[in-house]
Amino acid sequence: MKNPLAFPVRYEEGVILVLDETALPFAEEYIPIRTLDEAVMVLKEMKTRAFGQVLLYFYTCVLTQDIMGTARVFQQTRPTFDFYGLAGMLAEVTKRAGDIKAAVERIVSAFEEKRRQRARQVAEILPADAHVLTICHVSGEMVYIAEAIQAMQKRICVYVSETRPYLQGTRLTFWELNRAGVPAKLLCDNQAAWLMHTGRINAVITGSDRSNQKGDIINKVGTYALALLARHYHIPVYVLIQRPAEMDLRKVQIEERPEKEVFMWLKKRNKWPPAVYPAFDFTPAELITGWFDIEGKVRKK
Repeated sequence: MKNPLAFPVRYEEGVILVLDETALPFAEEYIPIRTLDEAVMVLKEMKTRAFGQVLLYFYTCVLTQDIMGTARVFQQTRPTFDFYGLAGMLAEVTKRAGDIKAAVERIVSAFEEKRRQRARQVAEILPADAHVLTICHVSGEMVYIAEAIQAMQKRICVYVSETRPYLQGTRLTFWELNRAGVPAKLLCDNQAAWLMHTGRINAVITGSDRSNQKGDIINKVGTYALALLARHYHIPVYVLIQRPAEMDLRKVQIEERPEKEVFMWLKKRNKWPPAVYPAFDFTPAELITGWFDIEGKVRKK
């Protein structure tokens, strides 16, 4: 069954169609984007995440015909994501392809096999009976990993962190795994330590919004806590990265989301209680066991 989260953004006849991830799992709705301002609003309101942000940037460049200018605006909106890195990739391919639209088509068409190749690489190192805990992985790739594991005659059960406060794990990851028939169990964010302690987790897999050559990553807030727990219980942590940059990630500004988003479960009100929501966190390389980049390169301790 086709997984809409594997490619949550597409381009059709001058219009970008963005799967509204905030509407899932209750409705599969697409937001039409025709301008840079509309694309930025979708990014700002967390309508798409992870791989969706990559696709949104590329297709917005097709609309604007401005690779660096679009990257600059996107980077200001989501400082933890490496849009300048994507800009460099797109500029390089555009020189060979002749124009931005052809370059984007070439890049996107190659993503499917690259992501499936990475899934096979991850599946190879997971145990024969894998009990994998995940938080905010790259859109669609946990399904690919499960398919690769099953093709190797191994078994997998994915433990999905709810991922507060937006509940991406509950609404998106758990939904897409169930839709694909992958064995999965949902857990509250504060249950991970006990599951590790009782031996029900033997691997952690996450995505990364940003990574560097040293091996540090920035990802959805909660990733750092899981990596610390995993080290304590001697559980390997594997990260899906894009193109690692030569930079100090500790200097990257961590986005602070509006306080009201912490209280999404409340009915609308005029005044929100005090709250704090850093949307991402930093995880140092020493807490990570292995890295898998989109170009097929693997680094392990």
